[in-house]
Amino acid sequence: MKTKEQKQKTLVQQLREIRDAVSGDIQNMSFEQLKAYLKNKKPLHPTMFKSNDG
Repeated sequence: MKTKEQKQKTLVQQLREIRDAVSGDIQNMSFEQLKAYLKNKKPLHPTMFKSNDG
């Protein structure tokens, strides 16, 4: 019996793609460049949120 093929990516697949994208972006950055990158980066996953309240 065959199961239905998933049309949507699983959460694990999405997170792996995010990891790979970030890894490529920050590969040759200095520490200062990395800090600026993380400070200005939008959330990568739709369920993530940014809280700077404290």
